[in-house]
Amino acid sequence: MRPFAFLSLLAALLAFAPVALRAGQAGGTNVSPEETMKTFKIPDGLEVTLVAAEPNIVNPTNMDIDEKGRIWIVEGANYRGKNKIRPEGDRVVICEDSDGDGVMDKFTTFYQDPTLICPLGIAVIGDKVYVSQSPKMMVFTMDETGTKPKGPPEILFQGFSGYNHDHGLHSAMFGADGRLYFNSGNSGVTGENFGKTPEGWVADAIIRNGKGEEVVDTTGSHAYPKGNKWRGGVKGPGQGYRQGMAFRCNMDGTGFEVLGHNFRNNYELQADSFCTVWQSDNDDDGNQGVRLNYVMEGGDFGYTGPGGWGQDVMRYPTQSQQEAHWHQRQPGIIPNLYNTGGGSPCGVAVYEGDLFGPSFMGGILHVNAGGQWYGYLGLFKPTANAAGFKCELTELAKNDDKFFKPSDVCVGPDGAIYFCDWYDGQSGGHGMTDDKPGMQKGRVYRLAPKGFKATKPVLELGTVEGQIKALCSPNNATRYQGYSKLVAGGEPAQKALQNLYTVAPNSRLKARALWALARLGDGKAAVSAALADKDADIRVTAVRAARMLNMDMISIANQLIKDENFAVLRELAIAMTYQPTDKALDVLVALADRVDPTAPESPVYDPKVRGKSMEKLAEENKERLERVTNRWYLEAVGIGAIGREKELLAAWEAKGANKGNAKLADLLKWRLNKVIAEAPPKEPKK
Repeated sequence: MRPFAFLSLLAALLAFAPVALRAGQAGGTNVSPEETMKTFKIPDGLEVTLVAAEPNIVNPTNMDIDEKGRIWIVEGANYRGKNKIRPEGDRVVICEDSDGDGVMDKFTTFYQDPTLICPLGIAVIGDKVYVSQSPKMMVFTMDETGTKPKGPPEILFQGFSGYNHDHGLHSAMFGADGRLYFNSGNSGVTGENFGKTPEGWVADAIIRNGKGEEVVDTTGSHAYPKGNKWRGGVKGPGQGYRQGMAFRCNMDGTGFEVLGHNFRNNYELQADSFCTVWQSDNDDDGNQGVRLNYVMEGGDFGYTGPGGWGQDVMRYPTQSQQEAHWHQRQPGIIPNLYNTGGGSPCGVAVYEGDLFGPSFMGGILHVNAGGQWYGYLGLFKPTANAAGFKCELTELAKNDDKFFKPSDVCVGPDGAIYFCDWYDGQSGGHGMTDDKPGMQKGRVYRLAPKGFKATKPVLELGTVEGQIKALCSPNNATRYQGYSKLVAGGEPAQKALQNLYTVAPNSRLKARALWALARLGDGKAAVSAALADKDADIRVTAVRAARMLNMDMISIANQLIKDENFAVLRELAIAMTYQPTDKALDVLVALADRVDPTAPESPVYDPKVRGKSMEKLAEENKERLERVTNRWYLEAVGIGAIGREKELLAAWEAKGANKGNAKLADLLKWRLNKVIAEAPPKEPKK
């Protein structure tokens, strides 16, 4: 047996070691917030400030910041519930700075109940508070004070498994397109539970809406692995969604879409102003394989595959463990954007403000709870790379305190970055070290330029000018306030949005204006004009908006089929998955002709060295991303052809303009026929 194959198979066996050892080693010294503050390592010109701490908050699993600058925390004091630390149940807590000095001094329990046990997500959208806890996505309505719910929550979705499990239903967010985005780890959709919920029901991982109706997504498929509907028919062998998933729907739960599947524990997702979706995914298993993904719509992201990752090692002997772990060499698998090494990736946010200067604009903020190594807050800066992205990492705040376990990150109305800390000797892994009353801790920190002074947010939603200002905020809850007023504002709002679209200082604000214009009276006209915009990011946004408005996508595809930007072509290919074969086939043939015939290459990571520095990983990721340019576009064409791959291949072989190109023909056969290499025979024993 090849030495590398032996090491890889050994790692596969080690992957079955106790989860706690992978999720976060217990150890270190439990110190005060002030002591932890002394050991932060941050770049020059920035500073970290403590804004909240225990006993006011404990074990924050997720956070959001509303338009008033209040920080909303969901707690996991009863995580796993072994010692019933808090018999009255876990809490949703509002943290408020009442005197304007930048430190939270008022803490209000918004909701607490014995049935609330380690909720994993919170989103404040207008007067609605979305709380994610398997088996339900709950929606509370605030009362007039904004500090209490009016009554019991409405149920937007139900049926998720993973009750009291950190792989269950995760946080929601409001997208710039006016829709709701959220996700679930693999235990939330596979029927795994640790026992009955307080109501006495074990979820069956059949996703239902609030009325109890089974959810069917916009492709005509059941939006969960146990379903039997697929693309409008009966699901056949090898078809259907599996493992963790990313979702999108209208605010009322209709128009349900599965954006991507086959993740492990995709802890949180964020959609930027173009509605490009970014997500962390946690799966180490001894391979240093945790990752950050660009969630390309319709994609399979490779957590599970034929025969398990150990067999992939044998099929493709030159690959690394990380490649094998995520099945990156197999056709039909979307490339990973960034490998973060070991650790426990958690919350993400997209930075679209001005406080930190242009180097932060569009960056993906990400917290990693550390696991075996240090926890950190990082900024991943993606830049366009043909149909995909390049990504570089800057560590903004890291700490060798072994209890430092950052779990989420948000951007406030003031443009500052806030991140919360579970603060425990263990992150996840079915347990915690602070498991007795009075022991638990939790902190919230602010990262800002040195000398930053916190200010109270000022909203002027009574005027169109104030609504436009709110739409341009770096804070998502504030943007919602502006958006909701503008899309109901008629002609004055339309004129103001058109002006913003024209004079916006960056493409992200321009995209927000376009999404709002799409919802107004002349929405289709605005989108049609944007399809010809000189900015490729706006053309991408316009294609997505056209799909949302059910415009003629075949006509639009023919209009843009010669676009020089591969991200635009990618969106056209993805759009074809919703079009009937007789109309989509010619478009897909033309798009297949644009595939670079150079064989796609997969990520290159070191298979042996563990616990590498982030600087070393960044260099390796940079090299890798130069090598996978073509793969994202090839996979987009495959997504457009789902269910009719053989028809597309036959049509291309009959009338493709480049059908004589042998390398391209081989590449399309590899993808559309999903040619998976057979594992080579084992070497005979000597």
